[in-house]
Amino acid sequence: MNIPTDMNSLIDKYGKDELTPEELSELKKYAGATTDAEIGQQLHDVWFDDDMDTSSVDDALMNKIKDKIDVATRRSGLSLFIRRTQIAAAILLPIFIVFTIWLYRENRLITSEEMFVTTGRSERASITLPDGTVVSLNTESKLGYIPKDYNKKERKINFSGEGYFQVRNDRNIPFFVNAKGLQIKVLGTIFNLSVRENSRTAELSLEEGSVMLSSVLSNRSVVMRKNQKAILEYKTGNITVISDENISDKSAWRRGDMIFRNTELSQVIRTIEKNYSITVKIECEQCLTDTFTGVLPVDDLNEVFEVIERAYHLKSVLRNRIIVLYCETY
Repeated sequence: MNIPTDMNSLIDKYGKDELTPEELSELKKYAGATTDAEIGQQLHDVWFDDDMDTSSVDDALMNKIKDKIDVATRRSGLSLFIRRTQIAAAILLPIFIVFTIWLYRENRLITSEEMFVTTGRSERASITLPDGTVVSLNTESKLGYIPKDYNKKERKINFSGEGYFQVRNDRNIPFFVNAKGLQIKVLGTIFNLSVRENSRTAELSLEEGSVMLSSVLSNRSVVMRKNQKAILEYKTGNITVISDENISDKSAWRRGDMIFRNTELSQVIRTIEKNYSITVKIECEQCLTDTFTGVLPVDDLNEVFEVIERAYHLKSVLRNRIIVLYCETY
């Protein structure tokens, strides 16, 4: 049977999901008046003669799919019910193949692009990476990695903000953190990292294991041990490592706390500003060098200023979107 040219066009448009309701009705009539062998041969020709770009699909998989289509579309001698079912399946099969190829391409595209997890003001989040490493993100932080490359020869992420890392131990696949002005290499460890864009320094507080911290600017590297804190100066690239028995204080934000030990009030205020994304002005200069020891919440600004007011006999008021602290006798 010679297939009309216009019918070839209808079958082609059906595979591309471009048929109008009238054209679909015409195609159905054609399918009902055509033998199994003719339908099978027509779909076989359409499939194998199509110029669809399948370069992104594995050759072995594509050949296997075509072989199955070839066998399925050449069967005949079935009952009327089975024949009609076969016709419907055969007509839908090209659409299924197109959809499968589309999913394959989309999946490959997604895995080749960098994926990001971000937090905004007053937001916190936790992500489990493909290798089982868990990263908790503090406010205004960003983590990115490429799924296609991650956990192959290395585990590499890009990071900014502040995060608490629980890196799964794997001596064969090292874990790298690329951040502003530094790179960190670990095998398996727990640490808190702060790499804020508006800060003069980056800080890494190591709770367990060991890491190698490298400065991009000075090309200097240091190996850190448990209960050590490293401070990197962005301007010079210098790294200072100190011991800290209270190293876990740096990650207290994960528990909803900010812990201070003999900390000058000026530094306490800067930490509050950073955590709550606010601006605070103190009209009590003699108070700035006073020290503060205590715990403040990371999610209750009213309680924060109640504690500060009682500790320093100050009052707070909002002026032009700035919180002002002043002496009671002011």
